[in-house]
Amino acid sequence: MSSSILPFRSWVAAALAVLVIELAILFTAHPNIFDRTNFLQFSFVKDETPQRLFVWEKIKAFADSNPTILQSGDSSGFYGIEPNAVMKHLPAGVSYLNMSCCANLGFRGYYNIMELMAERNPSIKYMVLHFTPYTMPRPELWDSDGAALWGIADVKVFGDAVHQEFLSLWRLFHLPSLTYRRQVTDYAYYAAGRFNDPNRPLLNNANYLEFHRTFRQTHGWMPESDARRPVATSECDIPTPDFFSVRDMGRKTYLQDVLDSYTALARRHRATLVIVFQPVACTLGTGRGSEKARAVINQFKHDNPDVEIPFPLIETWPADIFTSEPAHVRREHTDQLADRLGPAMAEIIKRRGL
Repeated sequence: MSSSILPFRSWVAAALAVLVIELAILFTAHPNIFDRTNFLQFSFVKDETPQRLFVWEKIKAFADSNPTILQSGDSSGFYGIEPNAVMKHLPAGVSYLNMSCCANLGFRGYYNIMELMAERNPSIKYMVLHFTPYTMPRPELWDSDGAALWGIADVKVFGDAVHQEFLSLWRLFHLPSLTYRRQVTDYAYYAAGRFNDPNRPLLNNANYLEFHRTFRQTHGWMPESDARRPVATSECDIPTPDFFSVRDMGRKTYLQDVLDSYTALARRHRATLVIVFQPVACTLGTGRGSEKARAVINQFKHDNPDVEIPFPLIETWPADIFTSEPAHVRREHTDQLADRLGPAMAEIIKRRGL
């Protein structure tokens, strides 16, 4: 052996051993690329958050499902838009996939899911950004990954994790052995199963278990399970914060920046962007509370005729249709959302084609 290599022979041997182990895992276990990530956290004596699990399960199940219409957004769409009901209104062969999750995925996260799915599925012709006017674009939902949403420590924005684990160059360094992260952490944290059942579900939570049982058949939708309490029916107050855009050398609202970014994404993938606002219990009233947001949307529609916005920002529905969470329509009324969105999508497809 060369004298220049001798001082490093232990390092070379270790590297070769790692290579052999990783290749053995790759060719014998054939690990799924979505298992070979750090997306799930597997923290010590702390449950995985259901939001991360919803996103991970959907990506893993539907990454190569070849939908015609892809939906991404917050929980208003996750719990509200039932693809099987929407597809009853669409032409034969047109499929609708609900990849929506939750507000703390953030608009950056909704974007990253759309980008991931579009890169893997050239079948996508329409990208639906579905969200509630109660949770509009703002700094922590667009540029502040890790922010505690609504001041709740356990509800942190995690949209950048989708990009880092599934889109960035770092994913090329995900070793096959990452597939066994849970087994390794269980061994270290819980003495190889002595203090925790190694066969337990990823989260022993009724909502997650129901989702896991049904989401493949429902194309990503699940019914809500919220409490029933009255929601406010006052005039809608829609915050529309802005920032100084270096690129535009002027003030720009986060709403405009988000809409511009999604439009560019859809154009890159030769898809049509469809922006859908969830109905609300609040009212337009004097219009002052939503004036700025509506002005931004009207100007955006004028400047981007290739983008479809089939519904107004404020569409008031009876308060008793909503759960205690005003962004969620009760499970017994989601058919009304399908009867609203389905015909609108059918009309758009008739005009624009596939």
